[in-house]
Amino acid sequence: MIPRILPFIIALLAAGCGPKPGAEHLPELQATLTAIDSAEAVFLAAPLDAAEPAFAKADSALRAVETMMVGLVVNPQQGAPFSRLDERCRMLRRQPGRHRRIEQEIDRTRRQVGHLIEAIVDGAKVDAEGTIIDTAYLNKAAEDELRIAGHLLEEIDIALDFLQRGTTGLDAVIARADSTARALTTIPAQL
Repeated sequence: MIPRILPFIIALLAAGCGPKPGAEHLPELQATLTAIDSAEAVFLAAPLDAAEPAFAKADSALRAVETMMVGLVVNPQQGAPFSRLDERCRMLRRQPGRHRRIEQEIDRTRRQVGHLIEAIVDGAKVDAEGTIIDTAYLNKAAEDELRIAGHLLEEIDIALDFLQRGTTGLDAVIARADSTARALTTIPAQL
């Protein structure tokens, strides 16, 4: 009788010691947390407070140029300095809101990924809402959280790019648009 029970006991022990459901996602989830931490450090080190005053300055300059240019028609080459100034305004316009959303999303994503890692490591059987945690649940949750984290990292890159492109050399862009507008408005009318 003992020899027949021994394989059953070994099978039970092996099942209890085997990999936990979702364990295959742990390396990628942990790497994602590291990537979020790194991206957050870069994001918070950026001059985020520069966006709002830079936008106000660019927007004011653009309105002044538009006022000077009322009724004038310019070709694309003449209008290039105005387009560059308008582009800077568009890059900077939504930065403060984008920055707040990113900060909130970093916290939310870090928390969600962390909870998923804990659920896998602890071998949780039910989530906070009472849903049974099985392999399919963990696969879907890992896929969702990794996708969301990927979008967050992308959004951080875009925000930092817009901030850098929007603020770098802004005074020169404003000066060029202003001087072009002044030059075009002082050209005598063709007879």
